[in-house]
Amino acid sequence: MVALLALTSALFAAEPHQLTWDVSVQGQPLGTRKATIKYTEGELGMRRIIESWTELDGQAGPIRVRYRQRLTAHAASREPAAFQSVIDENGSLREVQGRWTPSGWMVTVIGDGQSRTVEMPLDRIDLSTCDLVDPSTTLSLSQFETVRILSAETGQVASGPVTPLGISELTIGGESVQVTGYAWDSSQGRSTFYYSPDGFLVRYETQLLGIPMIAVLDAPPPGGVDDFPVMVSPSAVDELPL
Repeated sequence: MVALLALTSALFAAEPHQLTWDVSVQGQPLGTRKATIKYTEGELGMRRIIESWTELDGQAGPIRVRYRQRLTAHAASREPAAFQSVIDENGSLREVQGRWTPSGWMVTVIGDGQSRTVEMPLDRIDLSTCDLVDPSTTLSLSQFETVRILSAETGQVASGPVTPLGISELTIGGESVQVTGYAWDSSQGRSTFYYSPDGFLVRYETQLLGIPMIAVLDAPPPGGVDDFPVMVSPSAVDELPL
């Protein structure tokens, strides 16, 4: 049984997940966000590598939006994800880096020919926007009544209460998906996040460039470890003479 559980864990750890969210504004398609989540076994448990690419190009009311973001995040154990994010916002380039250490956070923002690094105490940040898309994080919104989130898009920290929205169903790719929702109210407005039972972000509504946007998975979310078939070879039978 121990060997079987180890095999199941190894198979799940080796299986990357590919996710795509369709992004829209007031019902009009604006672009996509794609993410690959890779799993590896580390000394302290499962490590996740999140690689995300967002490309938005269109009109949001009177605002012309051209936005691209390449994000790489590394998460392990019970720590928030460390990340590097490069953004092209209507031709203006910037880079945001965030790194958690046992003594505090190091946040660097590079843009307009300048680089600024700020050290922040641990009680200033609970998690980053990278953790919101990590299905295996232990820092889910369900753990907080009030949460302080570091934006991998701007390098700014926003704080506000978390309100559970309960369990509901969404239709994704023609299938009904059960989700658990949370609302987060901050100085940027209200954001909502809906997760599958296995922790995958199915739908979210948030502000980007000051514009309310909705992102929805283009296909039903993956299943958890129990949904992956495990191929076990039949045991050999030794025949002994009587």
